[in-house]
Amino acid sequence: MTNPDGAAVALPQEPAAGEPPRSGFLADLLRHKGGAFALGVVVLFVLLAIAGRAVAPYDPNTGDLASMLAAPSAQHWFGTDELGRDTLSRVIDGSRIAIVVAFLSVALAMLAGVAIGVVAGYFGGWIDSVLNRSQDVLFAFPTLLLAIIIVAVLGPGLFNAVLAIAIVYTPRFARLARASALTVKTSEYLDAARLAGVGTGAILLRHMLPNVLPSVIVLAALSMSTAQLAYASLSFLGLGVSPPQADWGSMLSKARDFITVAPWLVIWPVTALVLLMLAFNVLGDAIRDVLDPRHATATGPANAV
Repeated sequence: MTNPDGAAVALPQEPAAGEPPRSGFLADLLRHKGGAFALGVVVLFVLLAIAGRAVAPYDPNTGDLASMLAAPSAQHWFGTDELGRDTLSRVIDGSRIAIVVAFLSVALAMLAGVAIGVVAGYFGGWIDSVLNRSQDVLFAFPTLLLAIIIVAVLGPGLFNAVLAIAIVYTPRFARLARASALTVKTSEYLDAARLAGVGTGAILLRHMLPNVLPSVIVLAALSMSTAQLAYASLSFLGLGVSPPQADWGSMLSKARDFITVAPWLVIWPVTALVLLMLAFNVLGDAIRDVLDPRHATATGPANAV
């Protein structure tokens, strides 16, 4: 179609027959059966992490010796621990550590891994070989064992545990980013950008990185569940935060001595841990379906509305 001056005018393209109209990413995610539930659970834990002690019924670190190992009741919904501390308050307080560990460790791993993978995939040659071999060394160790070794060297504590998990998870992001970068590297529009005189830095940031991010974001959402499990394992072994700060791993470590007389000390931290891990896993699957509708079509309509 042309305007009165004879210039061509592009008409807005209509969706193909049978194809639903496009909407925003968040709207598509909320329409996903599992995605809406998982996002709601994650947001709930984030709000608990932010509000924390403001919504906790008791001070999580203050005990009442007269109420030691009290069963769940109207006064203490989740019961109390061996020092008379309210279990519900400690589970709520532990959500802050869980959220910080999940987001911060995966964010650090994603930043480092994407940088390594994109650079290795784009430049190739000896740079690719050196970076790949460095990641192979990390892959040679079991995940939890390597995390324990790093924390043992750096010393126990929240930041060192987060750093250890980030180092352990970096290779998976590097491998995925490198594979995506190798695919984009041979594309025609990247050749056109080089011929147009676009610098290497601009090509990496403006052209390669946006094409790598979708798959990396899916991996990040899925990795948050296993990162949280890895930290809970470190904390269970005494390599997490220092007492009396509550986190779910250390709560489980203390509760094992009372599992037969006070099973609620195990039930509630485990329930919170499993629920958050499940939410991250389902959210990762939902994000994958939203970013790649072909995957949802191939796997059937069970996950899509």
